[in-house]
Amino acid sequence: MISLNFYFFSLYIFTFAVIVAVLGMAVLGIFKRNLFNQLSTRIAALILASVPITLILVPVSNELIRRTLLNAFLTKGAYAALAIYVLIALGTPLALGLLAARFVQQPLRQFNEAIASLEQSNYKVHLHSMSIREFDEVFIRFNNLINRLRHEEKLRKDLVSDTSHELNTPLTTMIGQLTAMQEGKYPLTEERVALLKEQAERLAELVQQLDAYTKARMPDTGEPEDIHLRQFCEEFITHFSLELKQKGITTKLHIADNYIIHANCGALQQILTNLMQNTLRYSQATEVTIEATTHKLLFSDDGKGVPSESLPYLFERFYRVDTSRSRATGGLGLGLAIVRELAERQGWAIAAVAGHPGLMFVLKINV
Repeated sequence: MISLNFYFFSLYIFTFAVIVAVLGMAVLGIFKRNLFNQLSTRIAALILASVPITLILVPVSNELIRRTLLNAFLTKGAYAALAIYVLIALGTPLALGLLAARFVQQPLRQFNEAIASLEQSNYKVHLHSMSIREFDEVFIRFNNLINRLRHEEKLRKDLVSDTSHELNTPLTTMIGQLTAMQEGKYPLTEERVALLKEQAERLAELVQQLDAYTKARMPDTGEPEDIHLRQFCEEFITHFSLELKQKGITTKLHIADNYIIHANCGALQQILTNLMQNTLRYSQATEVTIEATTHKLLFSDDGKGVPSESLPYLFERFYRVDTSRSRATGGLGLGLAIVRELAERQGWAIAAVAGHPGLMFVLKINV
């Protein structure tokens, strides 16, 4: 018969091993917080905790088998030993498995609830840190995605109202003028025809820019090519020579003769055109500089610049630094949005920074 001392000794060693494992994880949590916050570390600690338990089960199992073979029939002592062995063999992995599952279950439950909210178009959901690095890294990226989706949803809603307003203003003017002339209240004069023509041109420009913006968001089907950037910019500036002269703006190029960029020619042309038109309309500058450095193309002016709070929003659809709806000052607010779409389609990034004085557009490119 297996003595009671053997049972108590086995239980003592088992309890001691579990306590050591728990204390080990507690020490990690206090002194090595960064290490403890890793899911892999916690799982590894549980696996290591199973090692001393396994070392206990082996001699217990051997002793049980030896004693059972010595007895033709199982005695009460053998039954007790078998019960302890089964309890330890099944209880240990169950306890460790439940603890490991808890590390994973809570983050997954929160993530699942967030997905369910997202399916209901709820973009206000936010995932909270679980102090487990692997999950927290995913949660941070998920929260960033939610913020982006929330912003895109706001832009989508604003797009409808902004487009409606832009279309409504010239249409209202045209209908009012035409109705008054039809009823004989206004005579048909050259000035009124010029006004109607100006409003029609505004509508045409809006439709043209909306079409350009839509095309800029479509997948790029053009093949990139090697572009000699200095020669390209010289030809580009020539196209604007008359307008630049009328505005009293001089240009400078700081681009090496052998500087080559691999890009879609049409996209680069549209990007520079929109930046130049933006400068001609709003900057009140006297000088424009185009400079190429390693992986960057800088387009700057010495004009009045824009308020610092407006810089992050310059590339948003229909955003205006001047809140006026006037065509001469406010514009349509699509030119720089098209620039961003074209740049991102090329795998580039663009930002606006204060030029001191003026405004600088920084285009990060792949040479």
